[in-house]
Amino acid sequence: MTNKNNNTNNTNAFFNGKYMPINEVKISPFDRGFLLGDSIYEVVPVYDGKTLGGAQHFQRLMDGLNAIAIESPYTLSDWEGICAPVVLPNQQAQLLYIQITRGAQQTRNHRFPIETSPTVLIFSIPFSPPIDINYQGCAAHLQTDLRWQRCDIKSTSLIANVLAYQQLHSDGASNDEALLVRDALVVEAPSSNLFMVKNTVIFTPPTDNILSGVTRGLILEIAKKLAIEVQEQAPDVQMLMQADEIWVSNSMEELKPIISVDGQPIGPGVPGEIWKQVFTAYQLLKG
Repeated sequence: MTNKNNNTNNTNAFFNGKYMPINEVKISPFDRGFLLGDSIYEVVPVYDGKTLGGAQHFQRLMDGLNAIAIESPYTLSDWEGICAPVVLPNQQAQLLYIQITRGAQQTRNHRFPIETSPTVLIFSIPFSPPIDINYQGCAAHLQTDLRWQRCDIKSTSLIANVLAYQQLHSDGASNDEALLVRDALVVEAPSSNLFMVKNTVIFTPPTDNILSGVTRGLILEIAKKLAIEVQEQAPDVQMLMQADEIWVSNSMEELKPIISVDGQPIGPGVPGEIWKQVFTAYQLLKG
């Protein structure tokens, strides 16, 4: 992603109940999010001042906090109002980042009980969606999934995801995508959900142990409206390599088509017609 404006020094932030420039935010070195990755985050896309899938993102934030037993300092209905002053004016597209940690304690300790107040940080960054209908597609490479076993929790503990992209960089493929294989099934990309198409049927892994992406959910709704059959099934490697189309989805890149895997073309080696239909319909949700 290339940001039109990557200078966030004057960006408003919300930090522990107060609005301030982000360069005034001071996080304790004893914060458990900093020391232990003991925190949850969300990234909410905003187009022309309006969130896309905001209700689903805020609900997932609450679900993540509940999953790791952090008591939310705000109710579900509070979040949109709290975020609203942080949204940057006159920006066509931006990403709201929300992070909640278990808080700061004066000793570094793994053990419970923990008597802290959660740390809450919200800020927004302008961005330009990197994919359009003329996008020529991305190469991908299979990697072993090294992540922890609760991928359904949107935790800030993302070192395995980072290492997947580091491996691409080391292999001279920084702009390519990684597809993660677990128990002989292709389950996700490091920061995206997976879709493949075979004989006009969309296949996508079920959400029993992957992150239930909000963009993924919107795509499933689009497919239903377009009368495209969907099967929630994780493909094995052979099935994936025989796909007619492959794409990955997330809030920033939206729907990114994959045109080759480990050097083998997928279908005709160009973005497919089902992707074009779904991508076009997704753009209409921004209105």
